[in-house]
Amino acid sequence: MSDRYPKINYRNGKRFFFRFSLMQRVQHIILFSCVITLGLTGFPQRYYNEAWAEPLFTFMGGIEMAPQIHRAAGVVLICLFFFHTGYWMYLFYRNKLKPLIKERNLGPGTFFKAFMSMEMMPNGKDGRDIVQMFKYLLYLSPKPPQYDRICWKEKFDYFAPYWGIPILGPAGLALWFRDEFTQIFPGWLLNALYIMHTDEALLAGLFLFFVHWYNVHYAPEKFPLGTVFLTGYLSEADMIHEHYAEYVETMTEHGLTHEIKPQGHH
Repeated sequence: MSDRYPKINYRNGKRFFFRFSLMQRVQHIILFSCVITLGLTGFPQRYYNEAWAEPLFTFMGGIEMAPQIHRAAGVVLICLFFFHTGYWMYLFYRNKLKPLIKERNLGPGTFFKAFMSMEMMPNGKDGRDIVQMFKYLLYLSPKPPQYDRICWKEKFDYFAPYWGIPILGPAGLALWFRDEFTQIFPGWLLNALYIMHTDEALLAGLFLFFVHWYNVHYAPEKFPLGTVFLTGYLSEADMIHEHYAEYVETMTEHGLTHEIKPQGHH
């Protein structure tokens, strides 16, 4: 961890724990800005018969402007997808592959192991944490799961848009250039892509509004706004509640073992 992003940052006598770099936060802001814009301009076109569709569509610029805004946001989102893919490939090479190359230990097995060791990849602990979560919720265990830096819920949040964009993007481009598309492909394929595009967008919107946004903003301890996406740091109380295993590890690394608070402390 660089001096720019110390693992523990003190503000007004309170501890805050590092989560996201400026680069990651900027990418996230671009992502949710595009998604919100796409929803506000896209859903009125899909559900044009609903009472709310016309005023929202008019507010977003009407037939002259709203489709153009929708397409521009879609292009930015596709560009972000490729940029982010290059970003994590660079981190994978720098942090995982480069040391193996220096050690002359790079092979199919070590490559796969290094790839699966990336923090966003699912692992065995995620499965154990899910089991522990259900045991805790069903009163079969008194202890909640102790999540590491990235828990299974965050990995699901990450991969949901990551695999959704390659579905939405090409389908949206086909609908945008439908005249050229139907010169090459049959019309029924365009209809299928329309269903795929709109249904995937609805699924993503429902998940973000009811699941992701609740966990990061609407939950009682977060309401009205979780600030980690702006500051990059999480409060000590949130670390204890959401990433207790990482909290204990970080406190131990900094020689603060005697100040570690128990899980459930607020």
